[in-house]
Amino acid sequence: MKIPPIGEPARLGPDSAAALAALEARCFPDPWDAAAFTAAFGRAPFAAFGLADPGGEGLCAYATLHFLCDEFEVLNIAVDPARRGLGLATRLLTHVLQQTDKMGMNRGYLEVRAGNAPARRLYARQGFVEVGRRRRYYPDNGEDALVMAREMLPAREGAAGDGR
Repeated sequence: MKIPPIGEPARLGPDSAAALAALEARCFPDPWDAAAFTAAFGRAPFAAFGLADPGGEGLCAYATLHFLCDEFEVLNIAVDPARRGLGLATRLLTHVLQQTDKMGMNRGYLEVRAGNAPARRLYARQGFVEVGRRRRYYPDNGEDALVMAREMLPAREGAAGDGR
């Protein structure tokens, strides 16, 4: 199967609810439906970013977040199972973190399944560190969630590009 190229990350809106729900159903045991995504878009703190196949195959990956004052929470990152291992989650999370940095977000949080080693590596590469554990967090199998946090790094004095 030839996999077409993926477009640039983009902020998604309520018109993406059905596509988000379809991808979520392929990725998670207890997925949100389109109505849940539509309701989430109705709340100011909710945001979604996605990667789509410009060839018409639809949404390939997404990240959902809550923004609250100067903090954010990553709710979910999902990649179509047929496209895993292509760096889409890294690409999307890098974009999201660039956006949160531009917005002046000082701290980010997320929960990840304790047994999800690829996701834990992804988050660690992006500066998230384990700060806690939620016992039996996931209702489908009782798996623990690791709580991870990322602190925005302060600008370095004398950094390149500041004219010094």
